[in-house]
Amino acid sequence: MATNRSNYDYEEIIKNFGREKLIKRYNTLRQYMEQYIQRTEYSGKVQIADSVLNQAVIDYFADIDRLKNFHKIDKINFTKIHAYTAYWLLRRKPLQIVEDDDENMELPFVNENFVASYLLQFMRGEDRNVVIRSEDRWEYDGFVKNLNYVLRYRTITAQMLETILESYKAGRIFEKSIV
Repeated sequence: MATNRSNYDYEEIIKNFGREKLIKRYNTLRQYMEQYIQRTEYSGKVQIADSVLNQAVIDYFADIDRLKNFHKIDKINFTKIHAYTAYWLLRRKPLQIVEDDDENMELPFVNENFVASYLLQFMRGEDRNVVIRSEDRWEYDGFVKNLNYVLRYRTITAQMLETILESYKAGRIFEKSIV
């Protein structure tokens, strides 16, 4: 692999990960985005820019390839996978507004809101049907509000997103440990 980033050969990504893996990641993300568009009732207002999503997937795998080579590891953990994926989705912004809506203050942040949803889905893990207790709702809502704020207005790095995800996991462990 080339060590100089400007000489990086993206054919190496295909060789190192396999075309099928890249296509699978692309299709999975596209499916999540389609579901998000339906769930948020953005059909006709937002579309997926396939070339931009494709670039985000390529950028993700390029980062992971460099990370694996730098640390001399074969696999990375799920937290890194989701943090780096979220980072490149935020950076590239594959969800594009096709019909503006002056009344909808959330529409300009469609990519950030999607990434928040993507990260929250990862945080829930296998607990897809989590019901937040009414006495805890304000804390959860505060976390989601803060996450959205950070994704919109702060400088984001993949490492920062990884720290957020690891902190969440640690919080769940602490919660289970309280006697």
